[in-house]
Amino acid sequence: MFYIVEQEEKLISLEKLARLGVYVDIIPTNNYFHPKLSSTVAIYLRLLGSDHGYIIPINHSEGLNVSKDRVYAILKKASKLYTLNKKELLYHFNLQDAIDISLLYSMVKFDRLEFTSESNALNYFYSKFKSFDKVNQLIPISKLYEISSKKYDQVKEVIGYSIPEGFNFYNKTATNVFYLLEQSGLGVFYDNYIEMFNPNNPLYNTIDNSVLTLYNLYNATSRPTNAFNSVNFAAIPKSQQHRKSFRPQNDYFIEFDFDGYHLRLLCDQIDYALTNESAHKQLAKQYFNKEEITEEEYDKAKQINFHAIYGKIPEKYAFLEVFTKIDEFIKGLWTEYETNGRVLAPISNKPFTKALKDMNPQKLMNYIMQSLETSRNILILKEVLRYLQNKKTNIVLYTYDALLFDFDKEDGKETLEQIKEILEEDGKYPVKFKYSKDLCL
Repeated sequence: MFYIVEQEEKLISLEKLARLGVYVDIIPTNNYFHPKLSSTVAIYLRLLGSDHGYIIPINHSEGLNVSKDRVYAILKKASKLYTLNKKELLYHFNLQDAIDISLLYSMVKFDRLEFTSESNALNYFYSKFKSFDKVNQLIPISKLYEISSKKYDQVKEVIGYSIPEGFNFYNKTATNVFYLLEQSGLGVFYDNYIEMFNPNNPLYNTIDNSVLTLYNLYNATSRPTNAFNSVNFAAIPKSQQHRKSFRPQNDYFIEFDFDGYHLRLLCDQIDYALTNESAHKQLAKQYFNKEEITEEEYDKAKQINFHAIYGKIPEKYAFLEVFTKIDEFIKGLWTEYETNGRVLAPISNKPFTKALKDMNPQKLMNYIMQSLETSRNILILKEVLRYLQNKKTNIVLYTYDALLFDFDKEDGKETLEQIKEILEEDGKYPVKFKYSKDLCL
């Protein structure tokens, strides 16, 4: 049976029932387009515990169509609201208390929640009209209902999961931060970008000579990836041809790069003091017992430090205080993991539990460090976004130990100084910056 709700008396009834808790699935104008380039066709709403769902048309030729404000009022009444992707939901409705099912699954199972929306109707329309930005308005509303019902049946058991510690940090703070990061886009020289990166379909995420990125938050370590439309924005090739495809929409790209970021994060955890001199150089002086370090020795020290951060402490230098402290830290994490069945990551309190497969002390350390890096970055990004909210300068790309800004000269030098101050956190995490008219920084 097909359940469509569009008359006010039925909406009022559904609004009252929504207080029991609901699951909502957003039906955008096109499933392949970046959510910023989509609008809302309808929503699928399922009352928790119900054996069927409802569909409310918002912009579809087969429905009477309900205003988004009216739908928003209904959703706001839900005591609990579950959705498959909260960040995507925010592009349609500002529902801050929504619970992200995919995030919940990834934090409990340390894996991606798999589901499919495949159907004969969907395949037919997308094979003919996938480049049409409003293809979902062509699909019969009954078929849209069936597709959303099918998705719900595949994910409904996750709604019963207990909310783990640290969930709100990612569900609220992280989701909002990365939603805001996606708003500005990266300026591009359109023809060069298309030639060098060959996206699946430029229509999906390019607008006004800028390309929109999309962060995926559902990873075991919590470290986000950033790939969309067959382009990996977290690993843009280093070649000049690729990097010259990008241009600032304001005046300059400015990249702030953290010095020895993971090393400094770890030293903060083990209470090992570092100065504002290059972190790698400080340890290199101990390895080679000299004050002046050659470029070759510096590179070797970086390699030693990289391995040590992830638990492979070199025997030759194991007696050094920094490595005895790292060794104690790794052993402490593993003891806690084996004894209590879990370890909570710093800052976020994300639990790493026995649900993780093939775990060992070094791998646990790796997960903890990536989570620590991510959670600190989320807090830093939040502060920078707040600072920039009334300025023309934007953050346009986040890549783990570096932030890329599209800087407007009207904001002045003091803007860069303030950003630097936020990032460095009283000098604990020194940054250096580069600027350019393209990404050949």
